Amino acid sequence: MSARRGVARAVWLGSLTAAVVVCVAAPAPGDDAPTAEAAIEQARALVGQGHQEDAEAYLADLVREGEGPHEGSATVLLEAARLSTSVEDCRAYAARAIERTRNSAVLEAAHMLLGDSYFAESLYLSASLEYEKAARHSSGRGPGAADLKRARSILASGDAGAAVETYREIADWGATPGEVSTVAGLGLGRALLEVGRPGEAAEQFETIARLHEETEIRAPALAGAAESHEVAGQHEDAVVALRRLIADCPYSYEAVLARAKLRTYALTDSLALPGADADTSGAADDAPEVPEQ
Repeated sequence: MSARRGVARAVWLGSLTAAVVVCVAAPAPGDDAPTAEAAIEQARALVGQGHQEDAEAYLADLVREGEGPHEGSATVLLEAARLSTSVEDCRAYAARAIERTRNSAVLEAAHMLLGDSYFAESLYLSASLEYEKAARHSSGRGPGAADLKRARSILASGDAGAAVETYREIADWGATPGEVSTVAGLGLGRALLEVGRPGEAAEQFETIARLHEETEIRAPALAGAAESHEVAGQHEDAVVALRRLIADCPYSYEAVLARAKLRTYALTDSLALPGADADTSGAADDAPEVPEQ
């Protein structure tokens, strides 16, 4: 479907407001092509009205190699990559955007898109390389989202040892812990557990839980601590962590799993844990139950 036919269809099917937006942005026959900003706005308007296919076709016409008026526009190519429902097209547009710009923001976004596409297909090494490139172009001070995704990719690839070092570098950056370093701290705990160091993992998770008593980070931290204690054979410590999780974060998904785990402990006679058969409902009787698998 051509760009002009896609726009006409949106005008016919969309609401009056959307139709006005599209008509104003669309170039009339004989007019010059829209600016990059107008083209991007127009494509997003189409998506907003549920015309994803038309938006893709519209941008495809504009960036068509050798023909499209925006074939060399990195920003339009980046938008085409973002909106594409085809993995192959997404990667092709992102690669072309990278070739045609030196803008750090565009380069970072394009490499992030490539990384996400590879991660979605379990191509973790390729994903980590793209995230590393994205991080180089980040304008932020210190590690950011690209660094976290790179560490996650390394861990998912099975190289837990390298993931430990990568997460540790992020977690230890800066004098004051921030959101990125905190998330990295959770990743570090997971990587330590995967590499076979459950004692260190438990300590890492417990530290994060202690530092974040009033935030949503506490629930996954306590869940990680409980799992690590269990793997280390410290079952009484695991039960303590599970009970703290239920008491402090009763409506979290982690608490749902914690209740199920405590019921398992209560039915395991060999553990003979003090109070293991105690009420595991926590602070709220109406908390969600474990979903069926």
